[in-house]
Amino acid sequence: MSLVASGLALCLYVSTAAPWITWAHDGDDGGDLITAAMTWGVPHPSGYPTYCLLGRLFALLPLGSVARRFNLFSAAMAAAAVGLVYLSALCLLRAASGKETNLDRAIALIASLAFATGPTFWSQALIAEVYAPLAFFFALCLYLALQTSLLGRARYWVLLGTIFGLGLGVHLTLIAMLPGLVLLLRREAKPARWLAFSLGLLCGLSVYLYLPLAARGDPPINWGNPRTFGGFWWVVSGKLYQGYLFALPAKYLLPRLGAWSRLWSQQYTWVGLALALTGLWSWLEQGQSSWALATGLTFLLYALYAITYDTADSYVYLIPSFLLTALWMAEGAKTLLSGLGKHGAGAAFGLVLLAGIPLWSLVSHYRALDLSQDRTAAQWVERVLGQLPEGAILITGEDRHTFTLDYIRWVEGRRQDLLVVDGELLLQPWYADQLARRHPLLKGLEGRPSLAELIAANLGQRAIYLSNPRQELAPAFVLTPLDALWEVSGPR
Repeated sequence: MSLVASGLALCLYVSTAAPWITWAHDGDDGGDLITAAMTWGVPHPSGYPTYCLLGRLFALLPLGSVARRFNLFSAAMAAAAVGLVYLSALCLLRAASGKETNLDRAIALIASLAFATGPTFWSQALIAEVYAPLAFFFALCLYLALQTSLLGRARYWVLLGTIFGLGLGVHLTLIAMLPGLVLLLRREAKPARWLAFSLGLLCGLSVYLYLPLAARGDPPINWGNPRTFGGFWWVVSGKLYQGYLFALPAKYLLPRLGAWSRLWSQQYTWVGLALALTGLWSWLEQGQSSWALATGLTFLLYALYAITYDTADSYVYLIPSFLLTALWMAEGAKTLLSGLGKHGAGAAFGLVLLAGIPLWSLVSHYRALDLSQDRTAAQWVERVLGQLPEGAILITGEDRHTFTLDYIRWVEGRRQDLLVVDGELLLQPWYADQLARRHPLLKGLEGRPSLAELIAANLGQRAIYLSNPRQELAPAFVLTPLDALWEVSGPR
């Protein structure tokens, strides 16, 4: 049945996945991730080495454009995560009775499909991003930790540690799972087993050696240039984004909590949330406090991180919490439906009502989430490339523009004559050094040039355009809007 859950989810995701680069569902980073993976490069912090290596391997499959392959990579990882949710739910449901029933299988299937059709997780299964693979590694670590019959073997702890380390190479927020894992495993834990786990963890974390090795080749995408320890730490620690961590202003906390509660109801409906709370309470009543505490702590850590992270797309960090909610919901449904076990018709009716949760989500969100016809990024690219003369300099002001043009030039091999300058990164020393090293026209500029200095040094030698208007340049240069771009001329 786990294959059924994964198969149904995969069909849904493949049919609604984006055909190319997409900016929908907060997928602006896709171009950067794909280009870095395909050029043996280093994407934006924290580098995501596991994602780069697995994505490049998946991209060997002949499944359309490279961008489409990476979108389908997310779909495949998301579908695998759904299958693991089914297996984990089934493992928890049969633990109380010691045997597996058809009711358990039906509940686990419905709970996993409810997770699969939740709009937040579904949205990330359709685009080239790290959150579907993160959900896979989260679900895999949780499932492995539930296999109590295997936890007596030291090599199993090595495996669990290795998987956890590789998962950290997808996204560092997997670390929020560790306290819950410790609680879940404490009965089986012994010093020798934790040592085995630590050895496996170091083995998995060795995937981060990819970053300095890749940087040595001076690839076109080389954030932080992590050939030195300073550059490596700048990338891995996410120094560029640390200012967002737990930084949400207090005045926005209540509105975000309200949005958070509404988002939760969109995932599972209020009926599903009531079942989830029932399931959590049922574990406590049955003496399964370790499961309740471990999953509850993990839930709270991810919720706290997501709610206080000061960006508009921080809701994606809630995905592990949504996964745990599906497991609670399965236990709650088992508790209620078991009470109807003496009345077969009542239990069957309860299953039908439970199945209404993923069906409601599917019907309610399909149109909004479907990206199968999304051409927004492709249309912007064609407009821009049609305007840019050969050898032009384009100064970008948004990640989605920079990353999409990186994909066009370095993966599809189009318009490599263009010099694309990220106006927001120019003040970063490593970025200014890369530009000066790679482009002779910039070598004469001393130190870290401002945008105005860069433009002034190249006016008359190359055509210069902006992808976004920049008011700080208006006093010094003439900015003329031209369809999707602004042409820079002057000085005034």
